Amino acid sequence: MKLLKFTFGILFLLSVTSCVTTLPLNKQFYNTKKVGVILQVDSIGMAKAGSQGLLDMAFTPGNRFKEPLQKVEPKLNINDTMKTEITTLLNLKNKQFQFITEKFDYQALNKFDKPNSDKKYSKKDFRNLRTANNVDEILFVKVKYGILVSYYGVIETGKQGYVNIGTEIVDLADNSLLQQENLQTVTSIKGNWKKGDDYENLKNSIQEAINNSVDRLKTVF
Repeated sequence: MKLLKFTFGILFLLSVTSCVTTLPLNKQFYNTKKVGVILQVDSIGMAKAGSQGLLDMAFTPGNRFKEPLQKVEPKLNINDTMKTEITTLLNLKNKQFQFITEKFDYQALNKFDKPNSDKKYSKKDFRNLRTANNVDEILFVKVKYGILVSYYGVIETGKQGYVNIGTEIVDLADNSLLQQENLQTVTSIKGNWKKGDDYENLKNSIQEAINNSVDRLKTVF
């Protein structure tokens, strides 16, 4: 089972938020067009917050979290939870949709050269997905989750369960954005993170972050 380590140097939560432009949902989305849903959930991982230099980061690789995270990952079922929630949200709005299950590599998409327009556009060109999947729009949902460890230099100052959900809705007619959001949720770990049967305290914190993230997702659709 692959473990992803996110090693952002300075103020993880603030830096991620600052680099993502948010765009409220365009009500045009709730029309008769069909949306293709691409859901990508990364393997559970460790993220860092706080102030660290490169040397500090080298001394705090986070290897000791690998086994605990691998133990709790099968119990969280975040992929099924997200798929169920997206299905419920779109059905409530009578929106036509289908999940695109073929392997998808966001980084392999061509860069989009945006025209001179007041519209906002995706940085990547999704338009080739229109004919291939018989859809008019794409809802791309990217999920990262696991344990967030805060540092001051090499000193750990706290641990939390965390979930990050990035959403992007693209109109495939011109690659314009109908929505872009980045939702971050952290929850305290109640008690010692290593205690409990099979790291139950850690699992419960991440599960709470997942539940809270799902609730927040409802507010942007």
